[in-house]
Amino acid sequence: MEFAKEFGPLDDAVLGEKVMQALRVQARRVAWHAALLVTFLSLHALARPAVDMSGARRRGGHWTAPTSQGAAVLTLDPHLQKDVETLLRQARAPEAAAVVIDVRTGRILAWTSVDGQGRDLVSEPYAPPASLFKVVTAAALLEDKVPVSARQCYVGGHRNVHLRDLRSSGAGGATCSTFSEALGYSLNMVMAGLANRYLDAKKLQAFALRMGFNGSVPIDVEVRGGSARVPTSEEGMARAAAGFGPGTLTPLEAAYMMTIIARDGERPALQLIDGWVDSDKALRPTPVSDRRAIGAATARTLRGLLEVTPREGTAFKAFRDPSGKRYLGSHGGGGKTGTLTRGQQSRLFSWYAGFAPAQNPQVAVAVMLANEQRWWRKGSEVARDVLRAYFAHQKTAGITHPLRSSTARRSP
Repeated sequence: MEFAKEFGPLDDAVLGEKVMQALRVQARRVAWHAALLVTFLSLHALARPAVDMSGARRRGGHWTAPTSQGAAVLTLDPHLQKDVETLLRQARAPEAAAVVIDVRTGRILAWTSVDGQGRDLVSEPYAPPASLFKVVTAAALLEDKVPVSARQCYVGGHRNVHLRDLRSSGAGGATCSTFSEALGYSLNMVMAGLANRYLDAKKLQAFALRMGFNGSVPIDVEVRGGSARVPTSEEGMARAAAGFGPGTLTPLEAAYMMTIIARDGERPALQLIDGWVDSDKALRPTPVSDRRAIGAATARTLRGLLEVTPREGTAFKAFRDPSGKRYLGSHGGGGKTGTLTRGQQSRLFSWYAGFAPAQNPQVAVAVMLANEQRWWRKGSEVARDVLRAYFAHQKTAGITHPLRSSTARRSP
């Protein structure tokens, strides 16, 4: 009788089909709840360990550090890690951080922070993105099929961005430049103008997430994410597109963005933990990204645009010695500088994030210096020497080690 009330007249064939449909619905509900429970339990069982990098120590041929799940063996290259620590100390910045990623494997090769308060500034959201955000804007424009020949005319814009300074032509003494020049020479008004014409705040914010901003880096340890935000107003969106937006970016996120570009748009998983000290417990499965950030063609075009920076753009002087010779020869790769004053202490933030070499990249690097108004070194100079140290350890012909060659700076 209960079946009759629910399904109507008791025709055997119809009744059987309806019963089976009801059972299938219930089975799907049970399976969904079971999957949810398994996911919940897995997340707790596989919780990413928090690593105390201030306690990292070299033990023979490897580095170890305490974590929330026990002492871990790290993926750090023992020689490169020591060199990066020395290079950061020599920069004399009150706060600084540097990270190096092997783009072929996702392994972290160096992770170093300098901070009087004991913060781990590699993964601490402290510095503004500055002009590194231009790389996000460029990726969004290229994915939107904006040609690198796209032209934007403007006046001013060297230290700030205002839509009123955009021009439709070069009349009246306006400067006109192309998208192809905008990254390497960090042309604020070109990036702001192109974003104003082709993008919107929602799209730009989405691309920031794709490119590793705001806590989207897949890594096997617990890290904090930045908070780069794109305002919805036209003026605010244009300013953010050029690197004047609100929020923060971590060096880890900056290096990951360059890793994506070096990997033809793929979002690889990163690894800092290589094993456990005095334990045979299994490693936590490395997180796997389920999507690409950008198309391969977009990534290749971005690499070409970023090569301009050390070759002839804003990092030109940093990547050449006093005689004009390239420190890294053909291994300079590409990158992006960023400079912005912000914060209660009026820190002059100096960024460099890049990859090297240009063809078949091996590593991505990010350096952030929070300098005082009187500064000793730029982020691009430290990053250059980090790359020199890496390639010198690889015994790359023609590249000298920054701390052991005749051109090395003396420690202060």
